[in-house]
Amino acid sequence: MKLHLQRDEQHNIIRAYGPQGIVIHGVTHGTAVLVAPDWLESPWGPKRMDDLRPEHFARFHDSAPQILLLGTGNRQRFPDRALLRALRELNLHPEIMDTSAACRTYNILVGEDRDVVAALLPPGT
Repeated sequence: MKLHLQRDEQHNIIRAYGPQGIVIHGVTHGTAVLVAPDWLESPWGPKRMDDLRPEHFARFHDSAPQILLLGTGNRQRFPDRALLRALRELNLHPEIMDTSAACRTYNILVGEDRDVVAALLPPGT
């Protein structure tokens, strides 16, 4: 699904997403990505939801974003309790949704200048 024309080249905006991957700055990322308005980690961490581990969030050891969106693929899936407990210890409280919803929510929050990071599994997973 194509979202909208990216007018702000200084921020990472998700332009499209679908089975092929997630498009940011004209590049299609077919793997999981960790994206914030001013940085991007691709490829990032897990290949699928069951591979998600606390160490995938280690970069937030010193400072947690205000909002962490976790896009879990084609459908909303909740991580196991041990992972959620480990994330809370890092002061991370993810908003869990399918990747399509996470992409749309991320763009809205970036437009509002919010401190947001999206951890996105590919929409095809």
